[in-house]
Amino acid sequence: MVIERPALPTYDAIAHLYDVDMARSMPFDDVAFYERICRDTGVPVLELGCGNGRVMLELMARGLDVTGVDPSARMLASLIEKAAARALPVPRVCRMDARNLAFRRAFRIVLCPYSLVTYMAGEHDAARMLDEARRVVTDDGAIVVDAFVPQPTASHARYKRDYVRSFGRGALMRFKRITPLSPDINRIDRRYDVIDATGRLAERIETSEDIRLFTPDDVVGLLETSGWRIRSTWWNYTSTQPLGDAQFFTAVANPR
Repeated sequence: MVIERPALPTYDAIAHLYDVDMARSMPFDDVAFYERICRDTGVPVLELGCGNGRVMLELMARGLDVTGVDPSARMLASLIEKAAARALPVPRVCRMDARNLAFRRAFRIVLCPYSLVTYMAGEHDAARMLDEARRVVTDDGAIVVDAFVPQPTASHARYKRDYVRSFGRGALMRFKRITPLSPDINRIDRRYDVIDATGRLAERIETSEDIRLFTPDDVVGLLETSGWRIRSTWWNYTSTQPLGDAQFFTAVANPR
């Protein structure tokens, strides 16, 4: 019997797959980078889009004071379970939209990891997120925004397989298709097939989300327009000089 989950927001639908899926796709030690910037800037820390805690739980384990927000209830439930399994303190998390934060000015640093900005696909979404971050960060604080560096993308109408990875006693297969909606926005459709120990399809999940592409110059311009002053820029979390093959661009900025 194949389980086909009802339509859910993307990260609610794949919360039980995330650690094998996207969490394993980060090729760099971004957590060490965030830790260093947080220690240089100070705490408390607010992580936007904390998901199931890939970054937040590691920062907590290293002694940092972190609050996380995410719109996915299932991802947050997973984060809390994982914190308990690691004997970490009960995490402070809120189900909340990064574009409408219910906080006062109380944080020294706001993190927007793993290209969160690109998921702000609406015309003014990214600016709203940065404005809210500016409202809740202290005057001596900072924000960290990273984004996938846009790469040439060939659209394809059919699903193409991304990977096959071990999952429990079976495997997880992910397929993807990309449809450009405009020069700046791509629609990413994904299909997840969970294969059981006998090799049979046990579960199928399909998701769809729109991604807005931001070049490094776009990220810098967006921050400056939203009242931030660039403190440093990074490629692949390690180099302050542009890299020709960089996958990630990160800007650290202070309130202006």
